[in-house]
Amino acid sequence: MGKTDPVTPVRVTVFPLSIAVLAGIGAIQISVVLFFLRPSAAVVPLIIFIILCLAAPFFPGSWFFMPVITHGSTKSHAVALTFDDGPTPETTPLLLNLLEEYCIHATHFVVGAKAASHPDLIKGVLSRGHDIGNHTMNHDVFVMLRSSDALGQEISQCQHVLAGYGVRPLMFRPPAGIVNPRLWPELLRQGLSCITFSRRGRDFGNRRIPGIARRTLRHVKAGDVIMLHDCLPKTKGQIELWLQEIEQVIAGVQAKGLEIIPLSALIGRPVMEPVGKGHSSNPAAAFYDALAGTYDKEQQGALIAISRKPEHDAVTKRIHDFVRQTDRVLEIGPGTGMYTLELARLAQEVTAVDVSGRMLSILEHKALSRHLTNIKYVQGDIQELLTGDGLNDRFNHICAFSSLEYVPDISALIKLLSQHLGPGGVLYFTTAHRSFFRFWTQIGNAMRQGIWLHARSVPQIRKALLQAGLTPVVIQTHGLNLGLGRRVFLGGVLLEVMAKKN
Repeated sequence: MGKTDPVTPVRVTVFPLSIAVLAGIGAIQISVVLFFLRPSAAVVPLIIFIILCLAAPFFPGSWFFMPVITHGSTKSHAVALTFDDGPTPETTPLLLNLLEEYCIHATHFVVGAKAASHPDLIKGVLSRGHDIGNHTMNHDVFVMLRSSDALGQEISQCQHVLAGYGVRPLMFRPPAGIVNPRLWPELLRQGLSCITFSRRGRDFGNRRIPGIARRTLRHVKAGDVIMLHDCLPKTKGQIELWLQEIEQVIAGVQAKGLEIIPLSALIGRPVMEPVGKGHSSNPAAAFYDALAGTYDKEQQGALIAISRKPEHDAVTKRIHDFVRQTDRVLEIGPGTGMYTLELARLAQEVTAVDVSGRMLSILEHKALSRHLTNIKYVQGDIQELLTGDGLNDRFNHICAFSSLEYVPDISALIKLLSQHLGPGGVLYFTTAHRSFFRFWTQIGNAMRQGIWLHARSVPQIRKALLQAGLTPVVIQTHGLNLGLGRRVFLGGVLLEVMAKKN
């Protein structure tokens, strides 16, 4: 099959909607109302908003500007140790020896410039099983006051240096845990998540060595991410005292009955990965890569099940009606395989395309455990694959289940998909239906992922199908299933779409 008509691939819409944005909109609205009721008070909401904006950066656990990881699961009865500002020739080797003595794996948030100057130290950190995170290139304490370009370069340059050691950090810790409104878009573009801490020794970058252990242990509890420093004490002759304080922290945590485990185990997501693993800077890929380990459990949660149940009922019934043993099926965005495994049982072959490599790995593991060997796994953006040389096949059927919301131009994608659909083939997908309720869930998602998910109307989908030369068979809305045999419509939150190619 030759190349299809050129279609410009479109990226997901990065839309980092934060609490700060909503608070700002709310403050303006309240001020407008007050202006007509009591003009002298109209400025008060705006002043409060400005104060919040000035104060929020100094609270490392605040979600005011962006989602921030501060702690892990309390059910693990464990904590994680993290060290900032390294590597340092005078302290890092001593620290590594101490951690090895206690069989502890920590996470080191390193400064790019120091990592470039001390390759042996970075190699030592990695060879002893520790993780590495991004802590900017130069540890400029005023980096959050710089422009977006300058901030982005501080992050990307550190990533570049660490890539030279064969690793790609997935976690970024801002200097002193301070964030600003410009940070989240930069992290989304580079596929990083922000992590701060929930407990620290208040050592001010090893300027205050005595009492580190006492201050750290005072309120330490299960799930805490402990932040300490791996840098030269500012007072001469205190390296030994610093090392003793770190050892007292370790002993004190264990005395409380808490285990010290790797940060990745505590928060349930990877801190770094090998270079060349196929990681994409696509924000959706980064989000689902991070979520992959807990995705199945999340999908079983009560709130998500309310919307998933109508979709599951519709999909499982429909695919049995049209998928046959001789069919080759393309599934877009299978995730961890909610419907892929059933498609594989019904069809001759299923090609599963997903932006998240970790999701595909979990899906492959599931399939092999069920002795399903007729699934092809392809990582990448579906539009780029179909317009390039990555997926030059025709399929009997093409399916997608709640994965097309990331695509801004649904008409262009449907046209592209139709070119890869064989005669008599079926395009079958579910997607978000435009409604009042769905709009608010879109806002909630933009606050969680920093990505705007698109909802569609029935006329919009019908027009896109006809323009692509497809005959609509089913365009049906579904409401929420609240249990007890009741389904609340709420304008229909889900669209079920089935179309055939003549």
